Amino acid sequence: MLARNAAAAAAVAFAAGCAARAVSPSSLRILLPDLSTDREDRFPRGGAPADPVSAALFSRINRDRAGQGLPPVLWDEAAAAVARRTTRRQVEERTNGHFLLDAFPPYARLAAGGDFGMGRENAAAFISSAGRLHQPAEALALRAQSEMMKERPPDDSHRRTILDPEATHVGIGWAEQGGEFRLGVEFTARGYERLRVRRAGRGASIEVDGEALPGTAIRYATAAREPVPKPISRREANGRESYSLPPARLVILPEGSRERGVGIRSVNRLSVGPGASFFFSWDFDAPGLWTFVLYFHGKGPGAPRAGGAITVLVTAAR
Repeated sequence: MLARNAAAAAAVAFAAGCAARAVSPSSLRILLPDLSTDREDRFPRGGAPADPVSAALFSRINRDRAGQGLPPVLWDEAAAAVARRTTRRQVEERTNGHFLLDAFPPYARLAAGGDFGMGRENAAAFISSAGRLHQPAEALALRAQSEMMKERPPDDSHRRTILDPEATHVGIGWAEQGGEFRLGVEFTARGYERLRVRRAGRGASIEVDGEALPGTAIRYATAAREPVPKPISRREANGRESYSLPPARLVILPEGSRERGVGIRSVNRLSVGPGASFFFSWDFDAPGLWTFVLYFHGKGPGAPRAGGAITVLVTAAR
């Protein structure tokens, strides 16, 4: 069975979110990602899949992109590690698609794994009631890719993810046991040379700093909050065929900027320094799954592009 309608991370909608009752950062705690030490993600330029299944699919993805005049994606080992863990758990839980029984969305799993690229996920599953599959893992992975590339609008979300011109990297993970095969393909877009997240002080506060890619600069960031995920049933997990980022709660603009978001609260807390460096800090004021999306732009015309996403799980301190 091929999992349907793998959703791409949607473009941020600048709509006002529901305000939560503010609380002190000292009464909250950060659970994910693990910030007992600083988490830093750098633009990967080397590396390759270690197993033949992932290597074959990686090659096919870039061949399909080249056929559409798109540049190749580079290998993303951090995303691949997330995909491998996810697919193993899917086989254990007998789930498929984008969600496990813990209900965490794909972008939260990426950030928890230390990968802060802007992610879009394709997922596939093949299940045999006979207890064994009649094709090897490599053939199943390539079959999934072929079926995705055959999609046509408007039901072509897998194909659009593969051919996303903004994607810079991809990580692949798969798992097989008996008559169960799961495949996870994590496309990521990085607009930064490096991006670091660290805990600030003893409460639920973070500091984010980094450096944009050469010839680009950070333009702004957005913040969104959604409820802390609650465990779901296997039936519900398998029935969720798509996902999207929550709507932005506010926009974080450079210090001194006179611009303001339309229909959304704006704050001037983004410091942009020399050499395309940037920094902002954040004090969490409510529990939830918080997602920050970073937008970058080049010297020429064109809208800023999402090139980073940081998701932080914040809960009430015990």
